[in-house]
Amino acid sequence: MTLIQGERRRAGAISSLAVLLAGNFVTILDIFIVNVALPDIQRDLHASNAELQMIMVAYSVSYGAMLLNGARLGDFYGRRRMFLSGMAIFALASLLCGMALSPWSLIVSRALQGIGAALLMPQVYASLRLLFNGDERRQAFAVMGAVQGIAGAASQLLGGGLMALDVGSLGWRLIFFINLPIAAYALIAGRFIIETREATSAGLDLTGALLGALALTAALLPAMVGQEQHWPWWAILGLLSSVPLFAAFIAYENRLMRRGGAPIIDPSLFRNGGVALSILASFLFFSAISSFSLSLTIFLQVGLGRTPLQAAMLFLPSTIAFFAGSLVSAPLAKRLRHHAPTLGMGIFGLGLLLAVIGGLVGGETSALTISVILQGFGQGIVIPLLLNMVLSTVTNAEAGMASGVFSTIQTTGSAFGVTIVGMILFGMTDGSGSEPGSAVRTAGVDGSAFAGATLYNLVAVTLGFVLFRALQMGNNGPRT
Repeated sequence: MTLIQGERRRAGAISSLAVLLAGNFVTILDIFIVNVALPDIQRDLHASNAELQMIMVAYSVSYGAMLLNGARLGDFYGRRRMFLSGMAIFALASLLCGMALSPWSLIVSRALQGIGAALLMPQVYASLRLLFNGDERRQAFAVMGAVQGIAGAASQLLGGGLMALDVGSLGWRLIFFINLPIAAYALIAGRFIIETREATSAGLDLTGALLGALALTAALLPAMVGQEQHWPWWAILGLLSSVPLFAAFIAYENRLMRRGGAPIIDPSLFRNGGVALSILASFLFFSAISSFSLSLTIFLQVGLGRTPLQAAMLFLPSTIAFFAGSLVSAPLAKRLRHHAPTLGMGIFGLGLLLAVIGGLVGGETSALTISVILQGFGQGIVIPLLLNMVLSTVTNAEAGMASGVFSTIQTTGSAFGVTIVGMILFGMTDGSGSEPGSAVRTAGVDGSAFAGATLYNLVAVTLGFVLFRALQMGNNGPRT
């Protein structure tokens, strides 16, 4: 390749990165931005606690269920094409979310949002894996990790600010309409994305996708609805049915692989014990992020009576800390190698411990502020390393599948965490004598519920920390 050709390719890769990160930003934004609006959505749409959880998790479940086929579609038909198709669906769904008139219309629209995100997000990961090499790839993943973290942390502040502005008396609906100009930019500038695809004639694994979606739904939906319905027989049966469904999914993927097909998950990716442990640690890590955001937002607004903007302001230090963590992530990886993720998880875990203490003492502001700073810094270190760890250890042909696997772990971990934390949080506050969407109860009741819910986050991150330490002891740490 000549110098001019190399410079043109590098310029094209950077142009692609700018557009791809817009899609990356908006899809992560919508996992978190809804949190700060939940009390207002509940009051306006008269939603139950279970419906409130489903508004959050519908996005993650459809996202996780469709991600792996989204990655395959990019392999087959071109990643730019699927990125733009997914963005168009995401924009339409965002419009429908903002126009929702009932909890279930919002839940369905959120699920459609998840499908659009599932089509576009794997194309971001796989394209960066193919367009950049060596240190440039590490830097690209670090930038993407920073964009993800800023989207997650700043989403609270953006949502609170939009609700405070209340343009046109739209209230919480603005948090969905804000996606439209970002999507418009991505759709217009999408022509700058370099097209990549794999030369393959294998078909889509629609049966595997269906089994995976059924298993996820059977595991998550009864857990969210069951508590509020006092655990009817169908909720228990649904939970139990998820076990054989997951087993059937794994068995089918193995059979398809042996027949020479293209499963949405190649079982060989998990035969390396280090990779399997890394994926489990990542699942636990991501399960703690969005679920903590949910419990803290509910505590601040319902327990302490703060406005959406006041609650969102507490997340501002976390955004700054995340950005700082992402900047030092790559240098730490060079210096500490596979010890860097455990350092980030340790800092994140310390922040969660302070949050538990802050909840028990009634929401002491300084403790919560220090907590979110430590959490943001720890996440900023870990997230770029996890992305690079998974995608730098696969071949070009496996890039789409590996990106889908990582995205699935990220979103299903998030949905699992929200489900568990929601059960703890709403279970401890339902007996307080107040109705959903009512005015402030007491900081003591909600503080205890917040602390109890955060204990799950702390346990999840501690287990993830232990898994990474086990990888280090076995000299199988992730390559960064």
